[in-house]
Amino acid sequence: MNANLNRQKRSDTTPAVPGTVVVIANPNSGNAADDNELRDAFESRLDASSLVWSPTTEDDPGTGQAAQAVADCAETIVACGGDGTVRAVVESVAGSSSILGVVALGTGNLLAGNLDLETGLDAIEDALAGPVRRLDVGTVNGERFTVMAGVGFDAAMIRDAAPTVKRRFGSIAYVGSALRNAPAQLTQAFVDVDGARVWSGRTAMVLVGNCGSVTGGLEVFPDATPDDGKLDVAILSATNLREWASVMWRLVRGKQQQQNLVARFTGKTVTVALAHPMPYELDGEDRPPVTALAFGIEPNALAVRTAHTAPTDDETGAEGVDS
Repeated sequence: MNANLNRQKRSDTTPAVPGTVVVIANPNSGNAADDNELRDAFESRLDASSLVWSPTTEDDPGTGQAAQAVADCAETIVACGGDGTVRAVVESVAGSSSILGVVALGTGNLLAGNLDLETGLDAIEDALAGPVRRLDVGTVNGERFTVMAGVGFDAAMIRDAAPTVKRRFGSIAYVGSALRNAPAQLTQAFVDVDGARVWSGRTAMVLVGNCGSVTGGLEVFPDATPDDGKLDVAILSATNLREWASVMWRLVRGKQQQQNLVARFTGKTVTVALAHPMPYELDGEDRPPVTALAFGIEPNALAVRTAHTAPTDDETGAEGVDS
């Protein structure tokens, strides 16, 4: 009891200083570890004086905590939770000198999946000491995202996924929601990339990505990289079940989409104008319907700790053995 009280006082009230690791943890993530178990896992790897514990709250999912950690010159800021927690922390960490660590604990972990990071407590080692890579950060209507944002079908799918099913079964919840929303309503849209009109017509979804994969590891943008200074754009115009089935089959099988059903573009800025309001999402968080979206890219804005790779035979000095 006294040890827990001392730990609470030490980690929750001590301000960050240079070299400090600030852990921003969401206690309500779908797959969240026990609070004491999570703390013990960090404290077994860090000197207690260098660790600051900063849990999310109902009123602040991590943006304010991360802003304070940045202001206090924290060296590494670790986001422990799902997509919402990571995105909230990125909102403040991007553009700063602090380094982001990711411990995926929630029902959806898009950034962790795209960076091939471990999930759960196994991710802590890389989150604290993994090699640093600088990534681009996307923006949409004034908010930052790291992986993907879109308007239309994907946002409706995320919005309608049952929270209880998400907590219990994770990404399976999106399958049922996708089936309920397909085929999706089409809306007249106008899409400009880097200031030039590239597409106009009726669409069910406009997807803009900084990374390639979505939930379940599906490669929406197989050739996308998160540090090329560009956004990838996909515009879906499937109108019936047969066309939707074709799009989904090609997506699951990793095959190139038909141009008449999915148009693809790349650029630094993307604007979308819609004839009717449609919901949109960023990194798995739904937002209210809008008629206009403005996307941008912040090159190399985010330093992230990535996964250690296994050493090769040359690096370890191991010699080959004849069979």
